[in-house]
Amino acid sequence: MIRLSKETATYTFSAAHPPAIRIQPGETIVFETLDALDDQIHSDEDSASKIDLGHVNAATGPVYVEGAAPGDTLVAEILEIKPWNWGAALIIPGFGFLQDTIPGPYTRVFHVEPDGSMRYGSRVRLPLKPMIGTIGVAPLEPITTLSSGAHGGNLDTTDVKAGCKMYLPVFVEGALFGVGDVHATMGDGEVCGTGVECGAEVTIRLDVRHDMPIERPRLESPTEIMTIASAEGGLEEAIKIALEDMVSWLQREKGLSQEEAYMLVSIAGDVRIGQIVDPAVTVRVAVPRGIFV
Repeated sequence: MIRLSKETATYTFSAAHPPAIRIQPGETIVFETLDALDDQIHSDEDSASKIDLGHVNAATGPVYVEGAAPGDTLVAEILEIKPWNWGAALIIPGFGFLQDTIPGPYTRVFHVEPDGSMRYGSRVRLPLKPMIGTIGVAPLEPITTLSSGAHGGNLDTTDVKAGCKMYLPVFVEGALFGVGDVHATMGDGEVCGTGVECGAEVTIRLDVRHDMPIERPRLESPTEIMTIASAEGGLEEAIKIALEDMVSWLQREKGLSQEEAYMLVSIAGDVRIGQIVDPAVTVRVAVPRGIFV
């Protein structure tokens, strides 16, 4: 099996990066990923104030997929996420939704127990729920891995986990795929600015669809289909984009009229927050697969 070292990680999604590796469609790669804090935190005593924000959220890659061309769709099937046995959550000054009232700094290191849980003090035990924060392809113009957009990026969406397929629009030859920012667990919103940030080994099969043009990321889980949108204009803008994408998907794939699709999302779908702390906020619209006959 192909392995890609965390030493290939970059801090931007960009067509200017030379490929770390070239693969054929359908091949599987094990990505070694750095923790989002780039190994800057090791104990509760390590201050969140010392974080160098120029070296966070690295994405391992990029991977050049032969035959992927602008207008195609890259399919990233997430087969397995194996997080490190420890991670850290932080409140970083100047970051987080309540930064004006709870500014930090504050650091908490977590260790995975033999039963797969993590202790948070003496009264809370957290289950291990690994997910990918940053996953994307190179856009036409470089963008930091801290942000998100039509190319994917720092989506921080808890549904991006093993057993799911991420669909990403291809903007440049080869797609130039990268992945990183794994969380041992994270809540929707990522309100303080981090989940339990950890390194990991992530196994992904990459393929190309030439018959499925999309404008923004889509996600399929065993139970749901989801559209994902990011917007610097805030939640209302992101929700509108994700909702319009879902309506279009249902029209094309399920043969519904625009009105039927819109109503179906209202009576059977969910609007969920991904994260509300990055330069562009992220939401997804989810519809259960089991309702279709």
